[in-house]
Amino acid sequence: MKIFFSILLNASILFIIWFLLNTESYPTAVVVLPEWWNAWKTYLLWGIILWLLNVFVRPVLKLLWLPLFFIYPIIALLINAILLWLLSKTINSFLALPGMIFEINGWINFIIAVAIFTILNIVYSILFSKK
Repeated sequence: MKIFFSILLNASILFIIWFLLNTESYPTAVVVLPEWWNAWKTYLLWGIILWLLNVFVRPVLKLLWLPLFFIYPIIALLINAILLWLLSKTINSFLALPGMIFEINGWINFIIAVAIFTILNIVYSILFSKK
C-alpha cells in the first residue's frame, strides 16, 4: 500500500511542478503527449519511473555523499536535482515513447522545480514516517 501511495505522490509532485511552472506566455515545464494517451496515465507512468529512481538510485547517491550529510539540505537538493535530471533523461532518451516529452526549460525553472520536489518529499517523509 505504501508503494501505491508513493507512486501517486510522485505523480502528483510531477503534476504540481508542471502546473506551477507552466505559463501561457512561456511554457517552462513541457509535457507533450500523443493523442491516444491520457494525461493521468502519463503522470502515473512518470510516478512509477520516479519511484523506481527513488528506490534504486537515491540510496546509492546517499551512500556516495554520506561524508557530506552534515550539510543535509544542500545534499538533499543535489540528490533531488540529479533524480529530476535522470527522470528527464529516462523519459526522453531511454524510453523515447513517441510524442511524449518531459523537460524543464531554463536553470532557474529547474532550481524551482527541485525546490518544490524537495519540499514535497520532506512533507511526504514527515507524513509517512514510521514512528
